[in-house]
Amino acid sequence: MFSFISLNWRAHPLTSYETVLNLISATTTRTGLRVTARLDTGSYPTGIEISEQHAAALTIRPDDFHGDWNYTIPPQPGIPDVPLHPPGPRSHPRAAHTFGATLATHPLLTGLERHDLDDLTAGVRDRLDALPPKERPRHRKMTTENIIWAAVLDQRGLSCSLISYLFRIGENQMRGLIKQVRPHLEDLGHHSEPIPARLIDPSDLANYVMHATAAARESKTPH
Repeated sequence: MFSFISLNWRAHPLTSYETVLNLISATTTRTGLRVTARLDTGSYPTGIEISEQHAAALTIRPDDFHGDWNYTIPPQPGIPDVPLHPPGPRSHPRAAHTFGATLATHPLLTGLERHDLDDLTAGVRDRLDALPPKERPRHRKMTTENIIWAAVLDQRGLSCSLISYLFRIGENQMRGLIKQVRPHLEDLGHHSEPIPARLIDPSDLANYVMHATAAARESKTPH
């Protein structure tokens, strides 16, 4: 396809996105090839690097035909999301990597298997829903489930700065939400042991999970 596109826009100055899209879309062949094109306005930062630990923890399925070029990376809920921004200074969590809920709910951080976390979350949510609306913890950027997960991470000894970073809200706001949910966790008899690692920077969270995941996989691999 790309060879025919190149032939079609040969000698045409590519002076704008509109020109490029029109020339690509006008590409046809005698055998019936037709091409459609649209402008992708997404942002794709450069300079993003994947650590060796992250790469080692991924399951990659090479294709039978040139597996070094053609391969599949299936969904892997045990592996943290790829960082969305290049590494920044370690001086403050907001300057480092960005991660999604996959990391925030990982069993190594919550101390709970996912089905147990789901059960606990449902139990706390029922209690919160029974409160008068004005007494329920709320934040426009967080669901009730998010707030409960944050309180679980707090029980595990994760700093409020890291928790607020994971859910992208201010520390004081996060501290207030956790304070509202903590009694409900305790009333349900949920008490967690602290995470057995000193985690300071957001990248420490991912490295801790990836190292433990890779180590567990290695221990299960027959030698």
